[in-house]
Formats: sequence, C-alpha cells, structure tokens
Amino acid sequence: MRATDLIGLWLLALVASAAVGTHGLVYWDAGDYVRLAIEGGPSGLLLGRPLFLLVSRLVLDAGVEPASAEPVLRWFWSIVSAAAAPAMATLALRLGLDRRAAIAAGALLALSPSFVHSSHQVLTDGPALALSILALVAAAGSRAALAGVLLAAAILTRETAAVHIVAIIWLLGRRAILTLAVMSGALVVVVWLFPPPALTQWAQSMAKSTVSERVGAWQLVAPLIWVLAAGPVPVIVGLVMLLRRPAGRWLAVSLPAALATAVLLFYPDGSFSPRYMLATVPLACFPAAAIWLSARPRLAIAALVVPLMLVPIVAQPSRAVAARGTAVMQRIARLPAGTLLVPGHYCSFARLGATILARRDFDLVCPGWDWPADPAGVLDAALASGRPIALDLADDAWMPPREAASRDAIRAWAAGRLGQDIAGFKVVTR
Repeated sequence: MRATDLIGLWLLALVASAAVGTHGLVYWDAGDYVRLAIEGGPSGLLLGRPLFLLVSRLVLDAGVEPASAEPVLRWFWSIVSAAAAPAMATLALRLGLDRRAAIAAGALLALSPSFVHSSHQVLTDGPALALSILALVAAAGSRAALAGVLLAAAILTRETAAVHIVAIIWLLGRRAILTLAVMSGALVVVVWLFPPPALTQWAQSMAKSTVSERVGAWQLVAPLIWVLAAGPVPVIVGLVMLLRRPAGRWLAVSLPAALATAVLLFYPDGSFSPRYMLATVPLACFPAAAIWLSARPRLAIAALVVPLMLVPIVAQPSRAVAARGTAVMQRIARLPAGTLLVPGHYCSFARLGATILARRDFDLVCPGWDWPADPAGVLDAALASGRPIALDLADDAWMPPREAASRDAIRAWAAGRLGQDIAGFKVVTR
C-alpha cells in the first residue's frame, strides 16, 4: 500500500471528525480527563487510564493555560485517533484483503458515525482503538513483542482493548506467549509506577450503578442501535458475511471481535453512548464489509456519506449538552464562597470550571457512583454548618431516566425552602 493511501485515510478521518464532531465537552468522562490532566492524579475508572492521562499532561506541560486545555487536548487526541483509519487499512491488507478492499476498510472507519462522534472529544475510545489495531497489525506481521507493547498501551489507555488478546493468540499461535509476557510485564510496571484507585471501590461503584439504574426498553434496545451507529450498511453487511462462515485470515480478528461485541451488549452503561461499542464493532464488521462493498463502489459511497450527513442532526442533543456545560463552567464563578453545589448531570463540567477558575472552595454532590444514600441529610448537615447550597433544578440539568431519582430527591428537598437565584442556581442559605 502506498504512503499516500495511508496519509489520505488519516486526513479523511481527521477532517470528518472535525467537520461533524461536537466542538466542546459532551461527556462526563471528558470533563474529568481534562481536569485530571490539569491537576494530576489517576482516573477512578479501573486501571486509572494512566497512559492517556500521562500523555495529556505532557501536552499541557508544553505551556497550555488551563482555560485552553480542553480544545488543545480535543484536537490532539483527534489527530491521534485519526491514525486508526490507516491502521485499519494496513491490518486488512495483512489479513489478506486486496489493496482496494483494504482502503475501503480504512474508509469505513474514517467515516464511521460513532467514530467521528467520539474521536473529536477528550476520550480514550479513539486512541485505544488506534493502538489496538496497531497491535493487531504487529501480530499479523508476526512481530510478537511489538504486539505486546502496543496492546499494553491500548489497555492502559482504555481497558476494553484487552478483548483483542484472543485475536492476537489466534494470529500468532505459540508465539503469542511472548506477546502475553511483554504485555503483562508492561502492565505490571506501569500500574506499579502509577497505582490505580482501589479496584474493589471501582467494582462496588459499578455494582451500585447497575442496581440503581432503571432497566427499561431503552436499556435493551440502545446497545443494538449503538452497534449500527458504527455504520448501518457496513455493520449489516459485515455480520451477514460472518454468518455465511467464509474462509479468510481476517476471521482471526473479526470473529473474536464479534463475540466481544455480543458480550458488550450487556455492559451496564452500554445504553449511554455509541462509543462503548467502538472497541469491537469496526474490527468485527469492517474487514468483511470492505470485501463486499469494494466491489460495489456506488453503494459503498452512499453507505458512507448518507449516515455521516445525518450525524449533525442526530448529534444535536450532544451539542446542546456541550453548550450547557460551557455555560455551567462560567456560571459557577458567581456562586458564594464555600458553596456545596448540586449541578445535576454537569458535575464534571463544574469541577473543571472550578479548576480553571482556581476555586478550591466548592464541594459537589453528583448523581451516579458518588450519589449519597441520604442526599437530604448531606444538604441539611451543610446548611447546619453555615454553608450555602446551590441547586440546579432545571429539567435539562438532569439526564433521565438514569438521574431522575436523584433529581426528584433534590427537588423534594428544595420544595418550600426560600432561596436566591444566582446564575440560574437556587442558592439556599437557611
């Protein structure tokens, strides 16, 4: 494959993410990643995402001001994530696809709606996918040690990358022992140098989230929709090709990824976003789909362009979240000192805003993992100690159904209490 092919795919992925991706914070995780990159410290998610945060800190240490941290990191990680597209093309070529089909596989990823949506955010999904595909490229080229290093890097960026161990073992056979040894050694060293939060605490938080979440039709249907969000036609074509039991070396990658996708359908947070399926769906479906679509260029173009054109329309709620989150970061500047803040869904935005403003006098009560068993008791105790309470009671400050119970508890506490409106918050002082 020519260097111009690879550069073209990288540019295609970068331009697509910049054109239709959301500019500004959308996800809770992204706000926390930016804040942690500024302040230091690990993420509370499993291994702590040490590689992602270390690189993010190095980027900011080049002289980036806190107020500019989010856009700088967003563009930096967009550039890194775009490497997933040429990596996918290279992998497809090494797995036996011809040049035209390999380029098609890279283009399917570059223009994947869920990929362009996620890669233009300060999130681990895009970089982890790029590193995972590069690890598989190394394994397909019988470079076992390099595959181990790259897969360890992917896992230290986002732990879901570990699902590709199965494909690497399939590709390398006995030589995979070296890959596993190198990967394990790298993980042990990094985790020893950058200890993650207690894994038991993470497991307890996940269990709490699972129990507290209301399971409805959306929680059952959404993961399937998010699978299709990677690209409806490529996903369906790829799955049909897999069901036909074809022969080909690409099955060593696609079949394990398809099985991992089936498992991820039951992930507790899988209904929240298409990005949770990004680790596996492209590898499960795109190589097979590229074989079929590359012989039908007109259909392939329509299959890529039409869903991508719909992304700005479908992503309007995400843009609204980004706009409201930016406003929250600005609004908290007007709150009195020592405030206990309940900003609803926008906790990570408020934390980041406090960091940018260098205000360390805020405490927050946040829905989700850290929501207290007795929120009214927490607020009463804060009032008794003389602290003002700031509440965001607006409908769009909370994300039902996940946060409906928390919202209702706060509204019940605030009902009948006198308060002053400050920057859109109800501030209660007695």
